[in-house]
Amino acid sequence: AFFTEHGREPKVWLDRCCIDQNNIEPDLRCLPVFLSGCRRMVVLCGPSYLSRLWCIMELFTFVHMGRGTSKIDFELVIRNGFEEED
Repeated sequence: AFFTEHGREPKVWLDRCCIDQNNIEPDLRCLPVFLSGCRRMVVLCGPSYLSRLWCIMELFTFVHMGRGTSKIDFELVIRNGFEEED
């Protein structure tokens, strides 16, 4: 869809935007396909990130495909005044 519209592959793939967050299971099967086009992974995460299975599966798949942990950058995202919620 992106290639057809823009004539090139996307430079950034955002799982939050590209995967139905209310119905993750069907897209989970396609995760290796989605991640195969990624050279690096930037994780914008809050304190609960590593407690969610979906997030762990995404990291595992990326590393298992041979990308390695050196290709993953973590950026902690916490809103001022909402530290307990984030």
